[in-house]
Amino acid sequence: MPRYTLPYLLGHSKSAHSDWLRTALIRAVCYCTSVDDFQQVRVTLELTYLISGYSLLFVETHVKHFFNYFHAQTMRFSRNQSSYDKFRQQWFKFVEQRYELLQQLEKFKNNGRLIQFNYIYDFGPRCRFNREFYKLWIHYFEKHPILSLENSKVILTTKHFHSLNTLLAVDKSPIITGQQ
Repeated sequence: MPRYTLPYLLGHSKSAHSDWLRTALIRAVCYCTSVDDFQQVRVTLELTYLISGYSLLFVETHVKHFFNYFHAQTMRFSRNQSSYDKFRQQWFKFVEQRYELLQQLEKFKNNGRLIQFNYIYDFGPRCRFNREFYKLWIHYFEKHPILSLENSKVILTTKHFHSLNTLLAVDKSPIITGQQ
């Protein structure tokens, strides 16, 4: 049973476990050179979530999203080694692109031109909000010498509040023995 347990700490939400699932799948792509090894890890991860009480819909949605993100829907059940090798190459190319993007963001940050907004997101059309926000930003700051999208980077991030339990739960401080 310990093999099929999820890391759990107070305050972990479903989004944290979906991030953990995506990270575990990414790690499997990096470490598994054999398609059979990768498929075994994938199945183990799916079983772990199902045993931990997550619905089949939750697992299916997040695993499909992982493969759709890399345009590799057929890799989910494939045992073709050459297709898997191409998938891994695509993944490593993606990692390089992400690294280059992080370097660009660091450059904007070092120049004082990285702007980051956080907003509370419960439910609703988040993608539409982000799209409309960027349209407005471009409209008002297109010609601005510092705030135009060519000269600065704007990042929108959300904060999730899924339940009152998440808001009201407090970590218990460790009991220190021997001191009074």
